[in-house]
Formats: sequence, C-alpha cells, structure tokens
Amino acid sequence: MRITVFISSPREDGNSDKLAAAFIAGAQCSSNEINIVTIRKCHINGCLGCEHCYEHHGECIQQDDMQSIYSLLEKTEIIVLATPIYYQGFPSQLKAVIDRLYVTENRMFPIGGAILLATYATPCTNMSTQTISYFKCLLEYHEWENKGIIVASGLDEKNDIIGNVALDEAFNLGRELK
Repeated sequence: MRITVFISSPREDGNSDKLAAAFIAGAQCSSNEINIVTIRKCHINGCLGCEHCYEHHGECIQQDDMQSIYSLLEKTEIIVLATPIYYQGFPSQLKAVIDRLYVTENRMFPIGGAILLATYATPCTNMSTQTISYFKCLLEYHEWENKGIIVASGLDEKNDIIGNVALDEAFNLGRELK
C-alpha cells in the first residue's frame, strides 16, 4: 500500500508524533510505501474559496507546499491523520490541509481509505467525539473506507503516551495494512 501520514502537531516529538511513529514502524514491517508530511514544517495557506480549482481542473491557484502534497496524493492509497485534538477538533494546521482538498472536486486522487490517530490531554473520553464525527464525515464525503481510528486520552505532557496501549494498537494497525 502507498500510505501518506500527515503529522499535524505543532509540538515536535509530542504524543501524536509518537503515535504516528508507532504506526509507521508497523506499516514498514509489511513493506508498505510510507510518505510522511510533517505539517509544522510546511507553509500551507488556508483555502481562498476562489473557485480557481473548479475552473482549472483541480489546479489550486496558491503556490505553497500544498503543491508538493497534491503530487504525493496522486500516488496515495491511504491517508493517515496523526493529530492532537485541540478544543474538540483538529489543529488549524491540519484543517488547512483538509480545506485545501477542495481541489478533489475536480481532481482525482487514488485515495481509498483513511486512518485517524489522535491524542489529547483531558482524561474524559467524550472529548474526542466531535473529532471522530468530523473524521467520519470526511470519509463519507470523499467515499474513503475507514481503515481505523485510534484515540488516546489523558496525555498532557510530551512523553505521557510512552507505555500506553495505543502505541501497540497503532503498530498493529500499520502492520496489518497490505
């Protein structure tokens, strides 16, 4: 499988980065082709809503790092959203990428499935409900198959995920993809 992992935390080496690393290690065990996009290192503007992509066969008018991401997505079968949950949703960096997928209205990508790997600080389990719901709406809208959802809560400090069962779950999910 050709997999693109979007690492979206603005905090380097945090819990969602570690969860993504566990998934990637598992996916590499099954000889999958893995591409990693660390969004915090990219310059990605929000969608302008200008409709240029509608009038130009899915070509975005903005010349930022999304152009290389679009090229990557042309060869991607599964996308992985590795993210912290901020205020019951995706951080703005990931939301900008998702909004820029508006080009898919007039540009086809071979993406057939998606995975959500999410972490958040609060210990209560319902804080991820809105994020999971939004992820499932993305799946439905794009007609992507749900390949897995792993959410870990109560992870406030950078290394709180160490020893968490979510790391094993992410590794196994990656390893099972073929």
